[in-house]
Amino acid sequence: MLDRLNYFLAKLKHLRIDRARGTPAPHKPLLLLTVIDLIEQGAIQTNQIYPSPQLVETYLKYWACVGSGLPRPYLPFYHLKTSGFWHLHAQRGQQAVLAAAHTFKAMSQLSTVVAFANLDDELFALLLNPASREVIRQTIIDTYLPEYGADIGRIINESRQVTDVEQSLLHQARERSLPNVDGVSASPIRSAAFRRVVMKLYNYTCAACRVRIITLDGASAVDAAHIIPFAVAHDDNIGNGLALCKLHHWAFDIGMLSLDDRYSLLVSTTFDEKGPAALLLRSLRDKSIMLPSAKPFFPALYAMRWHRAKKFQH
Repeated sequence: MLDRLNYFLAKLKHLRIDRARGTPAPHKPLLLLTVIDLIEQGAIQTNQIYPSPQLVETYLKYWACVGSGLPRPYLPFYHLKTSGFWHLHAQRGQQAVLAAAHTFKAMSQLSTVVAFANLDDELFALLLNPASREVIRQTIIDTYLPEYGADIGRIINESRQVTDVEQSLLHQARERSLPNVDGVSASPIRSAAFRRVVMKLYNYTCAACRVRIITLDGASAVDAAHIIPFAVAHDDNIGNGLALCKLHHWAFDIGMLSLDDRYSLLVSTTFDEKGPAALLLRSLRDKSIMLPSAKPFFPALYAMRWHRAKKFQH
């Protein structure tokens, strides 16, 4: 294993990096740090790396402390293929397009053509091992980003804390543990864990209208909403969470929308609206929401019943 580790460390130290501005461009190193982070979180468990919203969000956290200008994560995702250990796989029917491509101009364009990337199997195995993973991560930082080591360390430490809370929330949901009646204290780490787990469970998609919009800089049209407001119950359990777009989050918070016990939408009759029929809140009446893939992560009955009793405007 040591021989293979040294082999890949040598490759990682000699990435083809743009140095036109005097210092190494950070795009490729940051994407590799992002992949390492997602492997450590358990978000990447098999050797398939998708150009996903979570990958973009994680990349942008690193970019915020290191980069300048536009982050453009689609560029390193494509150009890392020159490393020899990063391999692109086309979407069905897009093989010729990928073979002819020289670059991409947006993450959405890349995602249309590229299904996923994978690493050399031996490198991926090394990244699954905590000890060799840390050696690889530190080598990337020392080689390309030494002046940002402390800032990157803080991002890594925060990500680990968020992952610990996220795993705790998932475990509580699987075990069907009752929420803490005394609630929990607000904290940036717990809020980040709640958002991360809810957004992943709903695939960054509004449960009410199924809209999914993610900008180049990682902003989403969808929020991780609390069914019972956090200020009321201090409840960050998954069952008190729901992914909703900005409009439907607002409508839910003020009681214009709610849920029945069958996960169908209730729409208030206490407001007036005009516009295209498909965009009206009333078009959602009695429609089933999109649910996570596993029942333990569905909205909790106690939360939906509280919302109907305390917030919904009949």
